[in-house]
This record gives sequence, C-alpha cells and structure tokens, in this order.
Amino acid sequence: MKTHSFSGILSLFFLVSVAWLAKAQQVDIFKSYKASLSIAGTSTLHDWTMTSDAFTCQGNFKLEDNKLIDVKGLTLIVPVKSLKSGKSAMDKNAYSALKEDKHQQIQFSLLSTKLQGENLLCQGNLTIAGVTKTIELESNCVLQADQTLVCKSKTSLKMTDYKVEPPSFMFGSVTTGDKITLDFTLFFKKLNPTNTL
Repeated sequence: MKTHSFSGILSLFFLVSVAWLAKAQQVDIFKSYKASLSIAGTSTLHDWTMTSDAFTCQGNFKLEDNKLIDVKGLTLIVPVKSLKSGKSAMDKNAYSALKEDKHQQIQFSLLSTKLQGENLLCQGNLTIAGVTKTIELESNCVLQADQTLVCKSKTSLKMTDYKVEPPSFMFGSVTTGDKITLDFTLFFKKLNPTNTL
C-alpha cells in the first residue's frame, strides 16, 4: 500500500514538473500588425523628424509567466520611401542621402538578447544605405491583457557611420547634424498556438 502511495506521489510530482516546464518555456511566434518609427535630428535651421508606419516584422518570443524573457529570429524591414517629414524637398534629399535608388530598405536583424531588469538589451545588425553595423539597443516589451505584445525601443547613431552624408538644403545654406535618434514602437499579435521547447 505504501509502495503504491509513493509511486502515485512520484507520478504526480513528475506531471506537475512537466506542466510547469512547458509553461515556463513557452515560445510564441508574433507578427507586427502596427508600428511607428521616427528618425529625429537637428539642422542649422531647426530640428527635424521623419516618420514611418510601414514596417515588416516578425519574431520568436519566449515568455515566462506571461513576461517576455528572450527574443530570437527577429527581423525588421522599413522601406526608405515610407519615411516622411511632411516636406517633399526634405524627403527627396533624405532619400538621395540614403541611396534609395540602390538600397530601398533599412533592415535590422536581431543577433542576441539579454534580460536587464524589466528591459531587454538587444544586439543586432542594422543596415542603412547598404552598410551594416552591429548596434545595441534597449527594448521594453509588455504583454497586454488581450495578448498583444508592445515593444518600445530607442537608440542614437551617426549617419556617417553608414556612409550617409548628412543632407543639406537651400543650396547648402542649411545643413543637418550627423547624429540622429531612432525611436520606434512595435505592436505584435500571436500567429500560432503555444509551442513548447
């Protein structure tokens, strides 16, 4: 009788452990359904901003107790001509500086992530105007009550690091600064039923 009871306890413990591990190692595929990107900089005349909402983005997100702890296989693509400042002359100069005739997309491919408090420290390859550099950025991702995932990130870089000459206007009388700030928010929805590792 005692042997059966002990075996039953072991079986119950095993089932509970498996269920906990499956939950803890939940991996879901999310696809971005809405996004906003802004690129902000300065000039000798005034500050400027270009925005886009034309992302293509998908990734594998690892959740633990409904909290994001890791991301893999994430690629973000932004068409250069989707960037708009509200001023056609500025847009035209920006597209030229970004070599849009040869490189129609800005792309970010995630290499690794590290959990840092409530945020994820992400390392990845950013390609602008055909030049690829490895960058680090911090991302805050929150799973909403409706199971959508909202990720916000911000980073700064220099245009000349990507062999982009800062655009000028009015026959060179107005020049833009080299440093720009990328600020983006991604909204993801789950594509697949929960998988377990």
